[in-house]
Amino acid sequence: MDLLSYIGMSDLPLITNIHDVPGGKIFQITMNRPEVHNAVNKEMADLFVEAWKTFQKDQELTVAVLHGAGDKAFCSGADLSGLDKLANVYLNKEEREEYAKNDPGPLGGSRIVQKKPVITVSHGYTYAGGLELFCHGHIRIAEPQAIFSVACRRWGVPLVDGGTVYLPRLLGWGSALPLILTGQRIRAERAYQLGLVWELVKKGKGLERAFSYATQLCKQPRDAMFADLNSALEGWNLPLQEALTVEARNTFPVMESKSTKEGVKRFLDGDRFWFR
Repeated sequence: MDLLSYIGMSDLPLITNIHDVPGGKIFQITMNRPEVHNAVNKEMADLFVEAWKTFQKDQELTVAVLHGAGDKAFCSGADLSGLDKLANVYLNKEEREEYAKNDPGPLGGSRIVQKKPVITVSHGYTYAGGLELFCHGHIRIAEPQAIFSVACRRWGVPLVDGGTVYLPRLLGWGSALPLILTGQRIRAERAYQLGLVWELVKKGKGLERAFSYATQLCKQPRDAMFADLNSALEGWNLPLQEALTVEARNTFPVMESKSTKEGVKRFLDGDRFWFR
């Protein structure tokens, strides 16, 4: 089945689909409210939590691809017409602290740290919470017409789905803080220059390229790939020696893993795979 053909078969605001490819499985997540630029309502948020937990726990799923349905938007953020349902603002002091520590995030699972590869691909409006969701991608792809903004700045709605965490880590303060403070819109080319986007592709080719990445990731030995991603995430803010220790802990379990042994054998047999 074509990558997009199944989307029109469902009225659900979030759709998941699994694609079997050599070496693994791709978990496709589609935000499916194109009539409101894929804004996240409570129903979509609940489905998001379910989807992200499934991806996190299912060992057969290798890589996730997140994108938006329609021809206008990746995601415009939270559906402000139902904001009270996304974030319960009537909690007492103790409940608010519990919420801050354990709630999965208003947009659904945005506070779950994924330690398997996630690819996000934008072909349009990537605003507010939608920008936060885009930043959760370890590989971020955009088409030239994509546009990015902390648009919620205009309405006084804070970033609560990872924006103040991921933007500074991805871009550094020099680029992240102006975006956070002003809500200024930037085009895909500027986002690429800042490092918000890893690769720019031709119009209409974003999802295809994301699946090319995902398929190639599935071909690579998974234990070393997952371990290196985990080391990068866990070691980010650690002192140098502690970060090196985190990395070193991977040595024996990874080198003893089946996928690494098979990968080394392929190399010795003359197989030379290069990512394209």
